[in-house]
Amino acid sequence: MIMLLKGVFFDLYGTLLIPKNSKKAWKNWFITFYKLMRWYGLKISKKDFADACNGFFTKTEPVENDDELTVYENRIKKFTKDLNVKLKKSEITKIANGTVNAWHKYIIIDPETIPLLEALKNKKSIALITNFDHPPYIYEILSKYELTKYFEFITISGEIHIRKPDPRIFHITLEKIGLMPDEVVFIGDSKEDIEGATNAGIKPILIQCQNSKRMLTGNDYFSKKIAKKLNLQNSRIKPWRTISNLRDLHKLLYL
Repeated sequence: MIMLLKGVFFDLYGTLLIPKNSKKAWKNWFITFYKLMRWYGLKISKKDFADACNGFFTKTEPVENDDELTVYENRIKKFTKDLNVKLKKSEITKIANGTVNAWHKYIIIDPETIPLLEALKNKKSIALITNFDHPPYIYEILSKYELTKYFEFITISGEIHIRKPDPRIFHITLEKIGLMPDEVVFIGDSKEDIEGATNAGIKPILIQCQNSKRMLTGNDYFSKKIAKKLNLQNSRIKPWRTISNLRDLHKLLYL
């Protein structure tokens, strides 16, 4: 274990918040998106719409951004414009909130999250680093589960326009907390988490749930029914440690 461990940084989705059923979550996101778009005048078929939605969140951020909209809302703005559907800002926000709520219906807090954060709060600095394009929703969810109080700093990609695995998202958090990379560990569930933390000089801990139904099968929507389980085979960077659940951290971090 790191002898001078002063901070523990966490990913959010797939780590502290986990899916009840990822396939249903993305299906519900898609169905809600399609219904709302049809309401606002979309004419194409559901199949064509599904094809257009492939990789919705992994595409490059739109170049022409409205500063009053979140990254997610700007994605929707460009996406709907490309489909010849013109929307007001209020309508874009309605779609953003409606689709995220639909997706989150199948996401729950890991029952081990609060006990772990309670054990850490008076011993280590705790920070959150998450890739999410709709920051207001993150604050809403953290408040709902009463998690905000545990984090000394919260870094959301949609606010700083830097996403994992870019190491800069970790450097920003380290600077805000006032710690060096070798004083911190990062817990996450994806290739981006492991590579980003490693490239920032932080020891990464991979949480890899053995129950495939609870494993996040992908951080984006894809129309083809392919189970996108966590896969590090294409990465030469390996985690410092691998755990199967948050309980393992108590022993690993000497809590």
